[in-house]
Amino acid sequence: MELVFNELSLTKPFENLVVARNKMKKFVLLIQELFSHGISKDLRVADDFLHLSLGNEYKIIQWLNDKEVDLELKRFFKARISRKPYIDSHNESHLYNNFISSEFIHNEITCKGLGIAYLLDGIAISILSHEDWDTHLLNLNFIEVNSSGELFEEVIEVRHISNSKHFELHKPYCDDRKKLVIGDLEWRNSLEEIFPSLNFCERAKAQLVDYKKGDPILEQIKNRLIELNNYFIKWEKGGFDSTVVPFKVTPESHRTLEQYREEHTFLCPDGEYRVFSWHLRMTPGAGRIYFIPDEKTRKCIIGHIGNKLKTVSDPT
Repeated sequence: MELVFNELSLTKPFENLVVARNKMKKFVLLIQELFSHGISKDLRVADDFLHLSLGNEYKIIQWLNDKEVDLELKRFFKARISRKPYIDSHNESHLYNNFISSEFIHNEITCKGLGIAYLLDGIAISILSHEDWDTHLLNLNFIEVNSSGELFEEVIEVRHISNSKHFELHKPYCDDRKKLVIGDLEWRNSLEEIFPSLNFCERAKAQLVDYKKGDPILEQIKNRLIELNNYFIKWEKGGFDSTVVPFKVTPESHRTLEQYREEHTFLCPDGEYRVFSWHLRMTPGAGRIYFIPDEKTRKCIIGHIGNKLKTVSDPT
């Protein structure tokens, strides 16, 4: 899982050198702890990272040359920030294109690191410079203009860490991710074993197999299925609660299901045809997963994994 630095956590310099050194030490020790648990091997930072200010006239590059700072701590940190940029525009062209066509805003400020952490489905990490960063989740406003010129806005959540207690809250999800660090095709051939609370229609299985190995959207699909599976494992009583799912899920409108009922109807594993309304969006892009919460079995039926289906507002 990728670890991405949140540059907004260094918007205001620390009041003195002692505090700056102490905050930086805690930050590097936190990175060491995360790496020891298998959370990434490098820290993604911006090109200007070394010139960000920790204090008045005291930048990160000066901290790396500070004789008062432990030498091994500096060596470790320098090695971890020199391998991966925020985005490699050549080798990660899909990520770069999604980033430049979207905007991510936190508290009315454009944020690069938090946005990239979301696109990578990774974890943002901050220096604990303010109480705003003492949280394991951050809300962002996501804005995208698609190829048709349509404006899409959504409030999204980004996983975030600034101390050890935040990592403990993310650990179950990270453990689930580790189980799927296998060949792309292999996990797609083991759906029932990996996702015991999800029942896949043959259509959805075929759609998964059609994606080429290494296709960027597969990672996002995989992670959305993990989170859906976790929700339905815990669903023991009451109706389906879309507000508890850790990403936005919505039903289609009544008009859409009337006009495009056939396009939303799929054969289910029990031999019955059902209309699929609930869906989630892969962001950015046109990817969708359509599903039905089955209140009898307390499981989820996955009917469609692919581009968005026809709606009244977008019949193409």
